Amino acid sequence: MKVTHNWLKEYVDLEGLSAEEIAEGLTMAGLEVEALEHLGQELAGIVIGRVLEVAKHPEADKLSLCRVDAGQGPVNIVCGAPNVREGMLVPVALPGATLPGGQTIQAARIRGATSYGMLCSERELGLSDDHAGIMVLDADRLPGTPLPQALGLEDTLLEVNITPNRGDCLSHWGIARELAAVFDRELRIPRWAGDPAGREIQEQTSVTIVEPEHCPRYAARLLLGVTVAPSPRWLRQRLEAVGVRSINNIVDVTNFVLMETGQPLHAFDFDLLRGRRIVVRPAAAGEPFTTLDGVARVLGGNMLVIADAERAVALAGIMGGLESEIRPGTNNVFLESAIFNPLTIRRAAKKLGLSTEASVRFERGVDPEGVLAAADRAVRLMQELGGGSIVPGQIDEYPSPRNRESIEIDVAKAGRFLGLPLTMEQALDMGRRLGLPMEPREGDRIEVRPPSFRPDLARPVDLMEELARIVGYDQIPSTFPQSTATGGREPEGYLLRRRLEELLPGLGFDQVITYSFIAEKWAAAFSRRSEGALETDPFIRISNPLSEDQAVMRPSLLPGLILAMTRNLSQRNRDLRFFELGKVFYPTPGGDRQPEERDHLALLWTGRRYPESFHRKEEEVDFFDLKGVVENIMEALRVPDFSLAPGQAPHYFQEEGYVRLLAGAELLGGLGEIAAAVRTLFDCREHAYVLELDLERLRPHQEETATFQAWPRYPEAARDISLILDEAVTWQALREEIRTMQEPLIEKIALFDLYRGKPIPPGKKNLGIRVHYRSSEQTLTEERIAALHKKVAERIIGKFKATLPGTM
Repeated sequence: MKVTHNWLKEYVDLEGLSAEEIAEGLTMAGLEVEALEHLGQELAGIVIGRVLEVAKHPEADKLSLCRVDAGQGPVNIVCGAPNVREGMLVPVALPGATLPGGQTIQAARIRGATSYGMLCSERELGLSDDHAGIMVLDADRLPGTPLPQALGLEDTLLEVNITPNRGDCLSHWGIARELAAVFDRELRIPRWAGDPAGREIQEQTSVTIVEPEHCPRYAARLLLGVTVAPSPRWLRQRLEAVGVRSINNIVDVTNFVLMETGQPLHAFDFDLLRGRRIVVRPAAAGEPFTTLDGVARVLGGNMLVIADAERAVALAGIMGGLESEIRPGTNNVFLESAIFNPLTIRRAAKKLGLSTEASVRFERGVDPEGVLAAADRAVRLMQELGGGSIVPGQIDEYPSPRNRESIEIDVAKAGRFLGLPLTMEQALDMGRRLGLPMEPREGDRIEVRPPSFRPDLARPVDLMEELARIVGYDQIPSTFPQSTATGGREPEGYLLRRRLEELLPGLGFDQVITYSFIAEKWAAAFSRRSEGALETDPFIRISNPLSEDQAVMRPSLLPGLILAMTRNLSQRNRDLRFFELGKVFYPTPGGDRQPEERDHLALLWTGRRYPESFHRKEEEVDFFDLKGVVENIMEALRVPDFSLAPGQAPHYFQEEGYVRLLAGAELLGGLGEIAAAVRTLFDCREHAYVLELDLERLRPHQEETATFQAWPRYPEAARDISLILDEAVTWQALREEIRTMQEPLIEKIALFDLYRGKPIPPGKKNLGIRVHYRSSEQTLTEERIAALHKKVAERIIGKFKATLPGTM
């Protein structure tokens, strides 16, 4: 939010406060001032001059020789402006002055005549785009007066970062209220007398709100016989100082009141409203609409529009429409002042990618009781600047007026909350400064009725925060809790478990927690005894189990996951991704030792690969989906030496497709499809793919510290190799062989194609391999890439006796 010092002074007493002190006060009150800029300094060398004489240039028809008094005696200046006249007061840039565009004025000979300065237009001074002639000033100025001083351009701009809950501060009134509270200064918010009561406006137009939950209040005023013209200089200066472009007197008034009060307004050309009425309604799905910026948009059903009797004329709370804008020939103005649901506006603005000064305020909440005052202020200014007559009366559709409930605050509790002593008198005085109506109650309590412009005040703690802001956060003493510091250590494996609990939900898996006690028949199906376990008793039995289904300690997490899957399938929940982190239990030799407990991770995936959607056809999950998840886990856990290798499958896995998960030479676990016999045991017909992983074996293989490398500066180059190999040759073997070359320019290796069938001979397969090359020092040449790629291809062909397609 941009505000200026001179503008703020109209609403709050800032006598004796510098711009730096104001910025510090706002920042300490929670409204951070991000930038402070002194305006008018770029015109410091420009002064006011009076044109004493004007004569034709002897060598140029379109130039004039002017004798100008700039406060230090008459000087000669050559001027090409057609409007220069004797007696005029004009801006003069004398030799040595620098214009806002960076041009430094020097004495120069122009067509044989020496010019000792320059008479300036508004565009040359950066005040507007007007370049038709030199700028003409009021006649009551003294020659030699600095232009910034004469025009009131000396000012200070403050850019304030407004937090999302303080929409009331998105205006000069809002910042003025804050300054009055922080510095305990007089607040001078103007109050305008309302127009005489009347119903003439209802005879000429009407407003209908179709869904009041999206538009709680809509007010309107009507101005007839107005003249659209450029805005006066004071209005243009005010708007341009805060970054708003001047358009015309009518539109500029709406922007001025917006920046002044925080209430967005919109002016329609009343004669362009078909049916001469307004309907606030949801947009039709696919409804076309062209906004004021000339962009044709397609609206959705969850957006709100301002419509006339036939079509949309504005995108509610965001931007007006091109077909009903104020234009040079506009005579009659319909003025809108409304309140819209913040959620409705936020959704529409995000959907359209369109953020405006109005939408920013409506998204944060606008004062519902300020609607009429802003409309009155604007229509009076429009009449003052554009003439015309205000139609008596006003339209105010307000179906459900809001009554805010009061809040009680305990003064003693507030003092404890702030950490400093607080009396009833102090609290009441702070409420006065904040503009909060307060009434003392029994028991050291205060009843507060928050004003309509402060929707963020809803709880006692909100009021306590307000008191803290006025006290000053820097005045609240720092205290530390008294406690005995003790050293602590996280349990072994805790960080790994926590990382997995963060990672797996991101991969689409739901965490389940199952019993450690299971039925013996289920334990037998998954028994994997530790080394040395007794053949006669492979389970750890419960002495007095509650039931047969909880008779032994689980040797695997998989029975619990399959049981959870079976229960979900019985409820027609087909697409399941589960994981569990927990202990498994193995007996130890001798019988007098404690069982061996190990931390394990188990995954289960069954059903469709993707959620049901018209975007994709239904595909069942397969082994390679789970394999991809496992590779993601290993990479996220920073296990650099992991690999997948074929091996003898445990009896509860399908033999085909089972692979072992290794770290170096150490077995960490395995993954594959649950055997059909096990599914029968659990009365489950659905295929399921599972992983079981020993976390205690995994832990030593993790890299403790993540390593990062700079973002590549040079482009990569990718080259493909298509090879026919024996069926027994694995992709992993190929990848490892390329890696053993230890070629630093090879960045990545990927398998992008696998084909079996004609014309590939039986026992063979066709693999497509993509090798990515990149140098960190330079862009690789085609010759270097070709040579390196040839070397890689020859290495693989020689090692695995591969052939190229078409050579067999």
